[in-house]
Amino acid sequence: MVASTSTNTKITLQHKLKRGLTSLVWRVNQQGQWFQGESATPSAAPKRRVACLVVSRGLYQEVWQSYAIRSYKGLRKVLTQKTHDPSKQHYIGPWHDGQRRVLTITLTDKGRALLAKALVVLPESLVLSAALNTGFYQVESGEHCYFLFNQENNWQTVVRSSMMRDSERAQLALGCPGATHVHQLTDADLGHSISRGVTKLGSHYWRQGWQKHTSVKGFAWQPALIVIAIVGSSYLALSSGYLVLERTWLKHKLEQITPEVSELLNLQSDLSRISTNLGALNQVYVNSATINQFWEIYAVFDTHNGSFTFMRGDGQQLSIGGEAENALELLKKLHSLPQVEKAAFASPVRGGSGKQRFRIDLTLQQGSRQ
Repeated sequence: MVASTSTNTKITLQHKLKRGLTSLVWRVNQQGQWFQGESATPSAAPKRRVACLVVSRGLYQEVWQSYAIRSYKGLRKVLTQKTHDPSKQHYIGPWHDGQRRVLTITLTDKGRALLAKALVVLPESLVLSAALNTGFYQVESGEHCYFLFNQENNWQTVVRSSMMRDSERAQLALGCPGATHVHQLTDADLGHSISRGVTKLGSHYWRQGWQKHTSVKGFAWQPALIVIAIVGSSYLALSSGYLVLERTWLKHKLEQITPEVSELLNLQSDLSRISTNLGALNQVYVNSATINQFWEIYAVFDTHNGSFTFMRGDGQQLSIGGEAENALELLKKLHSLPQVEKAAFASPVRGGSGKQRFRIDLTLQQGSRQ
């Protein structure tokens, strides 16, 4: 009952947190239609600046470049000095294999006009690459279509045109194997993928998409900071609550399975010990040489009117207990056997009822067992 309640609470918190973050994300397609969160239905353009805006691939061109500059701040300064065109936006990737890859997008006039309508602006292809698994995708939004080849540490896109009119040509252009399956993404899929991709990109790319000078009016820092503080506090509170419930639930489940795990480990230990013993017994007693030795020793007992009471051995040592009319003569006869290296009484011989009770320890010749 406790585990069920904890699970339901965790799912509710996750749902509320996801819904709250999703409502802050907007996207605009090439036709200028606005979509909020995961909705596939266009909404009226908001009158105020939105927190995060994802612009359609049809509203910009993209170029990849690599720089052997480890410092993020240093590379940012280089890119800033290199171009002052406000239509160009730079997104610097993490340090990998001795370089940083930089995505530079050049916005169209329509795309540039959107910079003043959001606090953070992100390109659609960058966001989708974070949300989607590796593979080849055909993304269709309204009349606009482009192809995305997503790899583990790299991705590229190409817009459909007269030269790139189908996925086969796009695969050749992007270096994708021709047998790769083509995944289709429509407006119904874009909302969910983009909302998930924005959260996966993290603050590293959010900072780079921050629009500092997109309006001639002074930026309202105080309201923006208040909104950010509220969103951040809500996120931290929900995350902390979720983690506490998650840890409580896991602890409860661990307490439930601990006795079963302990019992399984004991059984596994017993099974291992039994298997080892069986293996040793199999090597010793399912062995023709060992069996022949037993019958030769038994024959000596028979000639001296002896009888066994017990016998124990491991193929190298053999202990025999029994009765005979003359235990000393029996010992001498056993010692004279070619497969016996040494024979000795393990305890004093005792007499009674015309018989001598004894225990003899035998050391077997190693070569005789081969």
